[in-house]
Amino acid sequence: MLNLVTNDTARYTRSEAIHAAVSRFLYEAFSAEGGLLSNVDRWTQRKVTLENLTKIELAHAASDPVEYCYQNLIREIDTEAQTGIFLVREEHADRSLRLLANEPGVSGELNGAVADMAPSLFADALAHSDDQLDLVWVTIRARFERARVDAEVSKIAMGILMQDTEVAQDMSDALRSLMYAFHEDTARQQCGMPVLLDEQQARELAVMVSQLETRAGSYADRVDEIASRADTQ
Repeated sequence: MLNLVTNDTARYTRSEAIHAAVSRFLYEAFSAEGGLLSNVDRWTQRKVTLENLTKIELAHAASDPVEYCYQNLIREIDTEAQTGIFLVREEHADRSLRLLANEPGVSGELNGAVADMAPSLFADALAHSDDQLDLVWVTIRARFERARVDAEVSKIAMGILMQDTEVAQDMSDALRSLMYAFHEDTARQQCGMPVLLDEQQARELAVMVSQLETRAGSYADRVDEIASRADTQ
């Protein structure tokens, strides 16, 4: 009985620590001082907050909370990379986007190719901006910023659950190096641009990403569950 009480207390303490850390991060993300989502309305801020806090509650209810968070992280970084590839550059203020500029398969130069790639990748946004790039860039940044916030929440939770924030950061960095290279290669092929990876490298990368996607499971179902539960709060 004493062991059970100790374990329950430790779990409760971890839960409190995660909620506190996530709340701090979300406050910074919504702050007016350049936070990731400082430009969104209050309704969107509330939605993002509820969904991420619900995600943490579901992680605690899972049989393996760390694995649950890691599965979320896989899909969130996958989503982030789809538009993040256009934001990577060596001089970027964001640490991870800076580091990615030196990763194999990531050029850090796609920001200069948006005009050529937009008709294939962002046709709807381009059409609604009268063939100008303003709305395309708004779309790119909005999708990236939302996915980055979700991924950071999962990383924070993992770091506290594992009691090692550096390992959680390393896991996030490793996922980004794979996902960003994969999505840049995919985007280049779709737009008929020269690729950075040879056939073997591209094949091996696709296999690794496929294995991660299998591990993550049906993320669409999980997103629906998180959104549904958040809407009832």
